[in-house]
Amino acid sequence: MHSATIDAVPKGLAAAAVLLVAALVGGACSSESGNAPKAPLAFCKAAANYDDRVSRNAKTDEQIRLVQRMVDTAPAKIKADTQTFVDALRRVEADPSVKDNARVKRAVENVNRYAAQGCGFYEQQGGGGI
Repeated sequence: MHSATIDAVPKGLAAAAVLLVAALVGGACSSESGNAPKAPLAFCKAAANYDDRVSRNAKTDEQIRLVQRMVDTAPAKIKADTQTFVDALRRVEADPSVKDNARVKRAVENVNRYAAQGCGFYEQQGGGGI
């Protein structure tokens, strides 16, 4: 598993981004159950692209564009949480308190879980993540 660093984002929100990466890389094994949501391909591609770029130290502006693609392709079930995630990325530099907001943390966790379970990254890579 790779670790992500975000130069311009305070550590709290950076940790949320790392959680997304970790969920995409290793958390999808739970999608092997038959109850996992099936995410749209466009959302999965956007999530995988986000994971790739964050692992290469994408700056905040790029992360905002990448998460916005996830918002644009998110199904109704996860759209509001994905929007909360991108809104937090947009605000965090001006309002560092957003990094500790319970609603933001919960939204990012929900996006993590949905992407990990719905996209089947773990299964697609034979257990090695994306």
